[in-house]
Amino acid sequence: MMIRIVKTSFKGYLFSFLNPDNKPIEIHTLRKNVWSKGLKNASIEYRPIIQTRHTFATMMISAGENLGWCQKMLGHSSLKMITDKYFSYIPNMTHQDGSKFLEEYEKKVVKGAVVGK
Repeated sequence: MMIRIVKTSFKGYLFSFLNPDNKPIEIHTLRKNVWSKGLKNASIEYRPIIQTRHTFATMMISAGENLGWCQKMLGHSSLKMITDKYFSYIPNMTHQDGSKFLEEYEKKVVKGAVVGK
């Protein structure tokens, strides 16, 4: 079976992997004929396909991508799922020591005149 990567619409959804009939490849077919064989050929221990979604999310969030964009790309209706599941990957929010506040405070108050006077 040949897999083609194309942009097309099928029932209102955008798919990358299509079968010879230009329909989305069934997940079990993809898992059996492509995913499992690809992992084996690369000498990588089996892992579920869904793990790539989490890898994508953690890489984008760790890189500092906009959380709203990540939410949209992952198809979540709100940021709650992103913040609940991936909070530890959000840059500048893992300090847990108040250092970002102190840095800004020093810029605005300590190293100059008090702001507003």
